[in-house]
Amino acid sequence: MSETGGIAKRQNIFTSDILLKEWAMDLSDACGSKLINKKPNTSKIDALIEKFVNDYNVNMQLMMELKEDLDGKEEE
Repeated sequence: MSETGGIAKRQNIFTSDILLKEWAMDLSDACGSKLINKKPNTSKIDALIEKFVNDYNVNMQLMMELKEDLDGKEEE
């Protein structure tokens, strides 16, 4: 799962706690480490952050639509 090109094609990270944790671990790894003198991989960080934002926006859109549907049913 370490290819930056495939990050956007992965399943929505908010569909399970395991996927979210995998995303977080990938981000942590991409940030590098001073302890082992590993530099950050900024292109992977950018891809992971973009994935988070896109998946979050998809979830928020679905929640807004669900809320509108529920509010509409309450008025009936």
